[in-house]
Amino acid sequence: MADDRDPPVLNPVLSLQMDPAPESRRGGGKGRESIVHERLEPQQKKLSEDAKNLQSSHAKFPVFADKTHLNVRMFPDSLAPSYTPHDLFSPERGCRLVAPLRMGYLVEADINYFPNLLEAIGSPSNCAVQVDLSRVSDIKVFDQHARLRGHSIDDLWQAAPEAEDGRLFIMWFAPFRDRAAREDLIARIGAFSSSEALLPVLLATRLPTTTEELEQTLPAATPRQSSIARAMRSYRNTGVGRATVRVPSKENLAGLVASGTTFRIDPVRRLQSADPGEGAHPPPPLDLDDSPVVAVIDGGLHAQSYKPAEAWRAPPLFPDSHADHQHGNEVTSLAVHAHAWNNNRNLPALNCRIGTVQAVPNSRGAATFNESELVEYLELVSKDHPDTRVWNISANQNGFVSDPEEVSALGHELALLARKYNLLPVISVGNASTGNSRRPSPPADCEAAIVVGGRQADADGNPSQACPACLRGPGPDGMLKPDVSWFSNLRMLGGIIKTGSSYSTPLVSSLAAHTFAALRDPTPDLVKALCINAAELEEHDPALGWGTPYDGHMPWACAPGSVTLAWRARLEPGAAYYWNDIPVPPELVRNGKLYGKARLTAVLNPLVSPFGGANYFSSRLETSLQYLDKPDGKWVPLLGSMRESTIAESAARSDLKKWQPVRRHDADFSKGQGRQFGGNSFRLYARVYTRDLYQFGWSHHSQAGPQEAAFVLTLWSGENQSSIFDSTVQRLGNFVESAVLEQEIEQPLHR
Repeated sequence: MADDRDPPVLNPVLSLQMDPAPESRRGGGKGRESIVHERLEPQQKKLSEDAKNLQSSHAKFPVFADKTHLNVRMFPDSLAPSYTPHDLFSPERGCRLVAPLRMGYLVEADINYFPNLLEAIGSPSNCAVQVDLSRVSDIKVFDQHARLRGHSIDDLWQAAPEAEDGRLFIMWFAPFRDRAAREDLIARIGAFSSSEALLPVLLATRLPTTTEELEQTLPAATPRQSSIARAMRSYRNTGVGRATVRVPSKENLAGLVASGTTFRIDPVRRLQSADPGEGAHPPPPLDLDDSPVVAVIDGGLHAQSYKPAEAWRAPPLFPDSHADHQHGNEVTSLAVHAHAWNNNRNLPALNCRIGTVQAVPNSRGAATFNESELVEYLELVSKDHPDTRVWNISANQNGFVSDPEEVSALGHELALLARKYNLLPVISVGNASTGNSRRPSPPADCEAAIVVGGRQADADGNPSQACPACLRGPGPDGMLKPDVSWFSNLRMLGGIIKTGSSYSTPLVSSLAAHTFAALRDPTPDLVKALCINAAELEEHDPALGWGTPYDGHMPWACAPGSVTLAWRARLEPGAAYYWNDIPVPPELVRNGKLYGKARLTAVLNPLVSPFGGANYFSSRLETSLQYLDKPDGKWVPLLGSMRESTIAESAARSDLKKWQPVRRHDADFSKGQGRQFGGNSFRLYARVYTRDLYQFGWSHHSQAGPQEAAFVLTLWSGENQSSIFDSTVQRLGNFVESAVLEQEIEQPLHR
């Protein structure tokens, strides 16, 4: 049953116009209390042996301008950022930390300084070095086993797709801060290329400038550029380089890995597209002029009946003969009007126009998939259509995974692209297969995206249990994916019924596009926060995410008996911010106690590791809604435990999802008699923390600059009193306005 219960919005989400009060905070250092005394002496002996082994065998290491890479492992109780061992591995000992690893750090080391390192281990110069010695488990060279993430050359070779003259891989250049080492590494990659032991993939993406060129696919339309040459330019300037390459033979692959020029090498993975209604097939809607646009990145639109719904069409990345026509048509029909095809499902009656982006090949075809070319192509499309803010990607990469805890190249690149152009990708979580029955399939590891899982319907057409055909979370590094879920068994163009996360994804894309269109000042993270806040689950579920972002009310509307505030902020790392004097509405109080429910959702635009590996998120947000505790007059958390910085790092990561950029806290205090409180207002606290800043060349969190975050706070009256909205508006006065276009709010008369 298509549901259009939200005609005009009666109570819009409110935009909080209040500035926070910042308070500077000092971080803790390495004091004597941080030394694990029972480990100090044994570890000095152990690490001295490690350093001697490095000194005696460095002739066997891959060395670039006297620099090599060390794998420094930490004890499990020493993974907190405050224990980063930069005092032991310091420039005066020829060392620099360059990247986080799963249980430690990648250290760039000068082989001529190994005696200095050995001396520092035997005779630590200060307390901070002693802390490091008691917390470092071992020191080894970053060897071939580490570069292959524990796999064999055979594993990688068999997993890579065949291409002309070899197989396709994504090569991540070994990161060096020293410029001479970078130049040496570039020269060696150049030698591999000159001897044809390593072959470039020729990139050829540009948008056509004439009508005639629209008939051509992009690769045929422009001079070709070497993927290796482009990666070298990036690496020379930034220390970060990735290239899609062709490797002619297994022996060449072994030589490339042994050379030490790679930090990581991944086989390229293909991008594949992976009874709810009744009655006659619905015709496409006719009046779409004011409908928002969703870019459908799929197999293209070839159904003539839907051409009136097409707002624009990008030139295809793949020709018609190689594109997945059927899947593109199916997803398009759902993005345009899924509710019409599925009139026995509780779906909002939302119509959308489409931007057609033909970029997904037919899984049975012979087209070569090149991730680098896809990303460049999508960047050009985004430049040409900046007003289309929502991208639907109902396609995933299947196959061999080098390390499930590392973010894929495609997921990482899409996140960078989305952040650069203020886009919101909406991506399917992927479907279960023999090769993958658990983890989200890339690019569902894109942090900037709303990732969508699958859900079954109950007898009344409402969301129910998880769909067994769809993959579950979490994603790499504990990433909370999927974000949301919706119906995955749907009827679509042709009257066929299919199941998969491909089909739940356009439901969310349509809702997100309408949310963008409804808001006065939307951003991708604010739209994402509103959608997640609208979902019904109180805890993140590995299959369902936070639930379904619609229950008869749009994300930009306040449900009856509730009020929602939304706002954005830029937060300097290291400072605590307080939004004071958020009123406690009388509808949230019964018999002098807090009585009702509350939810706080926040989405941070995080710093991310350029290497896509462990500790992917380099900044995090801690936030809490607080109230005055009546007995002792202290501010205590109502939403958000505030324990992320006080309990053990391993527990904070696993139990509190400490470093995840989406924070959501729920509380139901309508049980029993309610909760005692003092005063008549809440305050909201937020603080940004950072880690692993060395990988960006920074030594202090102030160099990271302000971090952007979106906040959504919802309060529900315990007795479902609709007056909670007017009460909040009245008490906030000039500090609040409607967040929704074409809908002002009126200040209620004082009584």
